[in-house]
Amino acid sequence: MTDTSPIKLEAIPHRHLAEQIVDRIERLILNEELHIGDALPPERELAAQLRVSRNILREAIRMLVQKGLVEVRQGSGTYIVRPNVDFLRGSLDFFIRFNKSAIFDLIEARRSIEVEIADLAARRATTEDRLLIAHCLDELEKCVGSIEPYVGADVRFHAALAKAAKNEIMKLLLDSIRGSLRENIRILVKHHPTAVSEAMVYHRRIALAVQQQNAAEARAAMGEHLESVRRDLLELDAQGIRFVPHEQ
Repeated sequence: MTDTSPIKLEAIPHRHLAEQIVDRIERLILNEELHIGDALPPERELAAQLRVSRNILREAIRMLVQKGLVEVRQGSGTYIVRPNVDFLRGSLDFFIRFNKSAIFDLIEARRSIEVEIADLAARRATTEDRLLIAHCLDELEKCVGSIEPYVGADVRFHAALAKAAKNEIMKLLLDSIRGSLRENIRILVKHHPTAVSEAMVYHRRIALAVQQQNAAEARAAMGEHLESVRRDLLELDAQGIRFVPHEQ
């Protein structure tokens, strides 16, 4: 049975009470005073402990839900959950949607993340990882000529490399830009006549380098791939193609 004993929170006498409640809950999670799966006290009881109104408490709970730190289960209660990447992904996609130049910032960010991912994948990939990468490459080959299947296969290929790199933070960062990554690929496939053929050359090189455990070649191939993406996007930008993300 989940422990619902009172949590240790002081009364909050200042303004911005909802934000302060969120900060307190976050600290309790980080200090391991609250654990994944723990239930918060019932709303009336928790509001009394904090000496705030139930409306303020509800606002704080909404903020925690948006951050992916708690989950409200109808008829059951509010529970601490493992943080996920949805909040970060949504924020990045929203930022890119309203900042045209951000798509080029995204390419620079991808270079910082994915060149290192390719290097680490070549060094750390297990037999299972190499089989998955080979499978994803084969899937990419089969999807050439079909926009949406190709977009999905391309994202899965890069995700397989991130998995093989064995670095959870890099994997999280790549996952957080997945929606914008999809839109990068979709724009290129739809509007640039040579984007897919260029990308496939680099994908084959990257996959082979990982299979051969050649970290230097994996780095070089990924760097050249992303530079090719940057050049192609610049060409489309010069033609007036709008970079507006849509569905995930």
